[in-house]
Amino acid sequence: MATTLQFVNEAEAQSAPDTVSIRMMARYFFACFWVILFTGAIRKWMFPGLSVLYLTQDVPIFFAYLYAIYSGLFNRGFLFLAMMIFSAALIFQALAQIVVSGLSGFVAAVGIHHYLFYLPMLVVFPVCLTPRYRRNFVRWNVLFSIPMCLLAVAQAQAPKAAWINKTSEGQAFGVSGAEEVARVSGTFNFVSFYGIWVGMAVALCMGEWLIPKERRVIKNQWLLILCTMTVNLCHLVSASRSTIGLAGVSIIGAMVAAIIIKSSRSILAIGGILFLLPIAAAMTYVISPAEFNIVQERFTGESYQSDTKSRLTEGLVGFITVPKFSFVGAGIGMGVDAAHTGSTNSYGFTYTLSETDIIRNVMELGTPLGMVYVLTRLLFGVGMIFLAIRIAGSGGSPHVVPLSFFLLAQIYVGDLTRNASMTASQVMIGYSFILGAWYYPDNAGMELAGGDSLMRSV
Repeated sequence: MATTLQFVNEAEAQSAPDTVSIRMMARYFFACFWVILFTGAIRKWMFPGLSVLYLTQDVPIFFAYLYAIYSGLFNRGFLFLAMMIFSAALIFQALAQIVVSGLSGFVAAVGIHHYLFYLPMLVVFPVCLTPRYRRNFVRWNVLFSIPMCLLAVAQAQAPKAAWINKTSEGQAFGVSGAEEVARVSGTFNFVSFYGIWVGMAVALCMGEWLIPKERRVIKNQWLLILCTMTVNLCHLVSASRSTIGLAGVSIIGAMVAAIIIKSSRSILAIGGILFLLPIAAAMTYVISPAEFNIVQERFTGESYQSDTKSRLTEGLVGFITVPKFSFVGAGIGMGVDAAHTGSTNSYGFTYTLSETDIIRNVMELGTPLGMVYVLTRLLFGVGMIFLAIRIAGSGGSPHVVPLSFFLLAQIYVGDLTRNASMTASQVMIGYSFILGAWYYPDNAGMELAGGDSLMRSV
């Protein structure tokens, strides 16, 4: 993994890093981050029904790509080569589907966008994430949990029909089995997008507890305790099993990191948070008894337990057992909602194939290419866990370990291509943070004036 991430011109980058280029790319990175956080709010509260706004975050990402080409500031290693090969194969398959099975050119174009547009973030953004900018990213995510928690609590207490619970399509989505209870979505348009941010924020917050006070971004102990409470309330009031599950995976990853760095203080801190989580969960009953009851039912109810088991089983091995063999596939983009804009049942196309992302990928791309894509996606996620463990074990940022655990859970059983503008974009931001911690180690002791450190030799 380490070898595949090195730069072709790494020696040049170490001897003469382009501080101006790194700072400019960091601006694009944070512009993308803030746009992702607030695009949903703009869509559902200011311009509902204006579907084109779902591409808003593509604007800073696109300009980041242009600047990367102009400045030459991007990873030219094996990761870049692998992306080029996969992109060529996917585009060739899409053309074959158009010719052989009559796939709509528009559907194919949307599918190609959702599969490929966000991948280059992995070779563009990590090169600007020096310790300075990673600390800023941690700071903003952790502190933003305070207003996000206030908004989430207000949404949980409000009826589903309330203005605060609107989506871009109108009234909020209800919880299965309790349609009067709204799915909390924060500033996002839907709970699944919100859940990815929450999982990332929990991971970064747990990372703060893994390092000594003098190295933390949030140095005030009481402020960090407040943020820990608010970021966990963000997922506990969501009424979403997947959101709570992603946050739980982040906390498990934090415990693994504490063991890796052999810090009894960190083990006690994360253990204490795990011990206090049931108390925080009980607080949600005060906030919204209806949400507390339905969440409890969804985790402990017999019918829901059966549904959860079937979902997990299908999510883990369904991409092998469910799709029927096909060389051509159903068509790239067939399960993407945006590819059917204007249809009276744009959501139905996904369920005609499969709601589970990796199963639908195999169905859309055809068995050979689909299996290669899914297995590569999962092996990359596993490889990033090992890279994160290596980073933390060598004295680098321990935030990357819980982050890598949460991200693997998301790309395995969560969405990456159906709503890529909000899911893949956030996932790539998370992986960019991990790669940045590898390129620019926290413990290198070589940070330049202005905050841009030299790249790690691989």
